[in-house]
Amino acid sequence: LKPVHWSPSSKTALAEAELEYVDEHVSPSVYVALPILGDLPEKLVGRHARILIWTTTPWTLPSNEAVCFGADIVYACVTATHGAETDID
Repeated sequence: LKPVHWSPSSKTALAEAELEYVDEHVSPSVYVALPILGDLPEKLVGRHARILIWTTTPWTLPSNEAVCFGADIVYACVTATHGAETDID
């Protein structure tokens, strides 16, 4: 068994490399709007619907294959009213 290092402030597991960061270290983070593949809920059909994700490991995005959802988690559908949008196709 290996220990899992935990960040109480971000409530996530930490990679071993993150334990060695100096105090001044700043991790890059990005928000990405991904297209939804497959069937949409009825209220989203015909709309420009995307899944918004946030990550502090943007270098892993090229190898990502899926976005997972929790059956017991409540999600929100929101409409962006301003700001630039970049599609990822």
